[in-house]
Amino acid sequence: MMHTKLRIYIFALSIALLISLSSCITPRGMTSSSTPLQGKKIAENLGKAKGCYGSISILSLYSIGRPDIDEAIIDAVNSKGGDALINVRMYEKTWFFLLVTYSEVIVEGEVIKFEDQSPKNE
Repeated sequence: MMHTKLRIYIFALSIALLISLSSCITPRGMTSSSTPLQGKKIAENLGKAKGCYGSISILSLYSIGRPDIDEAIIDAVNSKGGDALINVRMYEKTWFFLLVTYSEVIVEGEVIKFEDQSPKNE
């Protein structure tokens, strides 16, 4: 009898943990580039990169920071040492841990480097 009650308790606790430790992904948008490309020449495509930036919220009332798309873009661009992103996709991922929520904005794209536009002294 005691063994059955323990199983039920463990099962109920496991279900409660699975429900409270869930997550969701929300698309935030797409764009061709993270900065205007008019008047600039692309020198090199440095490849795909991913940048993230997140924040924690307690009881969904008190937030420590905020998920910032600009910071995620900077993270992605700096990971390859480039100047901008092209073919940009953005989404937000949220994890729920009992009374705490962690939200993270994620940016993916291709990092590019521009040609030097400074005039050359000859």
